[in-house]
Amino acid sequence: MQKNIALLIILALSVTACSKKNVGPPPPASPLVSTFAGSGTPGNSDGPGASASFSEPEGMAIDAAGNVYVADLGNNMIRKISPNGVVSTLAGSGAQGAANGQGTAASFCEPGGVAVDAAGNVYVADAVNNMIRKITPAGLVSTIAGNGDTGAADGAGAAATFNYPMDVAVDAAGNVYVADYGNNLIRMVNPGGVVTTIAGATGTATAGYFFAPTSIAVGPAGKLFVADFYQVQDINTNGTVANLAYLNYPAGVTVYPAGNVYAVNAANNLVCEVDYNGVVTTIAGSGATGAANGALLSASFNRPWGVVADAAGNLYVSDSGNNIIRKIVMN
Repeated sequence: MQKNIALLIILALSVTACSKKNVGPPPPASPLVSTFAGSGTPGNSDGPGASASFSEPEGMAIDAAGNVYVADLGNNMIRKISPNGVVSTLAGSGAQGAANGQGTAASFCEPGGVAVDAAGNVYVADAVNNMIRKITPAGLVSTIAGNGDTGAADGAGAAATFNYPMDVAVDAAGNVYVADYGNNLIRMVNPGGVVTTIAGATGTATAGYFFAPTSIAVGPAGKLFVADFYQVQDINTNGTVANLAYLNYPAGVTVYPAGNVYAVNAANNLVCEVDYNGVVTTIAGSGATGAANGALLSASFNRPWGVVADAAGNLYVSDSGNNIIRKIVMN
């Protein structure tokens, strides 16, 4: 798939803006990395903690109650993890498909990212299907935009087209933003299902440029943050795009409650903080490939992909190569 080809390329890159040399004084002894859910063996078992299993978990989201949602790409499922670490399947049969319906009667094809709104609706970037899907709190799956064809057409609902949408984010007004990976575009789906292109270089040269955007997050005052192949960029509400920091394939991005941006550095197995001045600091990961828990800079990851912050300021990371979900206690 396109993503796997990209990963082969990025592992050879030498851009290391997020590296241990950016770290300041050692953090307090109390912060640490632990395994929140998953056995490490690929599978789709539900259950508490290490009795559950995932397969290449990627994008993540969290609701007001602290439930974490995971786009379980290898299983073609959307999983839910309660605040105490119990994993359940919210939707998806496990088979590849594009069927709408209730819970496990529905199907996805390599879902890459998820977002959740204030009402508890979960939105899914259904990458191979080129669709944006919606799951109600009751588990009913529908398609809100995209018809399955590959393209970059704007329009209402099924009249719109995407090219391997990798991630979604939702704002307070219910607008869903899409990191349209294959088109190098940022798209928006309004609450009525109408898709527009808001940023990215196209044939008509709309504002900004992205290269394989993989993740998107909504920040304070509606500002958007986008992770693509080389960098984290921000999009202001007036549509202007600016580079925030260069990184070595920041696969996932989230906004901390206090306002700073966190990105997972997939190629270097690190989790980084990016402040609004573009200063990058490694906050977790030794850089080695592994699954070691413990002190922040001694812990190890294997192709970390998604990241999300809870209201208390803890981070959750989908450690895709290890098939587990990690928790980073920051203080």
